[in-house]
Amino acid sequence: MKHFYIRSKIDEQIAVIYPKGHLDAHNVERFEKEIVKLLGNNIVRIVVNCKDLNYISSAGMGIIMGYLDEIREKRGDIKLCSVNDRVYEIFDLVGFTDIYDFVENEVVAINKFKNVS
Repeated sequence: MKHFYIRSKIDEQIAVIYPKGHLDAHNVERFEKEIVKLLGNNIVRIVVNCKDLNYISSAGMGIIMGYLDEIREKRGDIKLCSVNDRVYEIFDLVGFTDIYDFVENEVVAINKFKNVS
């Protein structure tokens, strides 16, 4: 089984999640718990910094998709940044690149949230 780590930080009601390694069915529960914890604290502006994410399976994408409507209903969003070509291709294959906001890096993602009233 490939390794997976996750950590997050919250600053000014914006959360940044840092997944690292392979996000697949074996460890998707840890990723989901992180999102549920944020929602429980009314944090709905979420950046997923993918700089250290080597792979994401349909299970991982399903977690993001599963909470997207709830987050957007609460006037929040999920932005993905620093996505490598391999991970981006996986999102693109299932058509998720039209649904999510992919941005260059964490600073750009956070600034996009700060510019939204």
